[in-house]
Amino acid sequence: MIHSLHVETKLVSEELCAVLRQVDPAVFVFRDEPEVRARVDRVVSRLRELVVAAERDDAGGALDRLRERLRALLAAVERATPTRTPSPKAAWIAFQREVQPAYESLLLTLRGVVAAPPSVRPTNHARSLWHVGSGLAVLGLVQLLPERTWLAAVSGAFAAVAWSLEIARRVSEPVNDRLMRLFRLVAHPHERYRVNSSTWYMTALFLLALFGTRLSQSLAVVVLAVADPAAAFIGRRFGRTRLRDGRSLEGTLAFFVAGALSSLLVMWALGPASLSSRLLLAGVAGLAGAATELFSTRLDDNFTIPVAVATAVTMAGAG
Repeated sequence: MIHSLHVETKLVSEELCAVLRQVDPAVFVFRDEPEVRARVDRVVSRLRELVVAAERDDAGGALDRLRERLRALLAAVERATPTRTPSPKAAWIAFQREVQPAYESLLLTLRGVVAAPPSVRPTNHARSLWHVGSGLAVLGLVQLLPERTWLAAVSGAFAAVAWSLEIARRVSEPVNDRLMRLFRLVAHPHERYRVNSSTWYMTALFLLALFGTRLSQSLAVVVLAVADPAAAFIGRRFGRTRLRDGRSLEGTLAFFVAGALSSLLVMWALGPASLSSRLLLAGVAGLAGAATELFSTRLDDNFTIPVAVATAVTMAGAG
């Protein structure tokens, strides 16, 4: 049941979402600090009002979790808001890092009750490097393993381990804490509460090993590895034309270009083929990946992008 506190909390969360995006290291500039401080002050004031209202409201246990997470978010924002500092960018990056887990926890309470604002994915260069490196490693495996059975066995084993860890960290909060600390350099804060992107990626690789061709597997892997980080970088730094769920036209175009170019490079390296065939498949791969990334709001795009790219290039005639 929707309570008025859920609606008010959603509005405050939207304001905080805008703040977290504004202090992202890819876009934060010093001249924005007065505006950021004013927005944080508004968020703190409204959170205090909501905490008081939640504690006063007698709705039994229906609002217990919302109260708890409102208090935690207020405490995180108050604790992390920097005082005047000679290094404001570093201070606000630290603010983002400390506040975002509490923000994501609050979103978990809102989802299913109201249309909650999206998760915020901060700039993470270590994660981007991991993304590219792991993708290229998988591309090497696709080319080097002698037959489909080997690739299915390897990817299936990794997927089984990944899903076992997912179950373990849902059953045990200490296990979840340890895994999040272990992968803190490459994990997004929202992954504490959701299935990890790597788990979805391993699942997609297993499906591709079972049903995809070697070329479709290769293009699917390289598009995700190269185009997804490129879209994130361009979208955060230069994105002005918003499309949906935080995605921008500039980021989507960057995805298409990076996906098509990386696909062309892979096809050139794999062997002889006509230029028209290469251009067609590269365009299909880039377009399928960009469109899927744009509309992947419910399922993780580390699953949907490689599956969509492999399906599209197979239908377009990849052998």
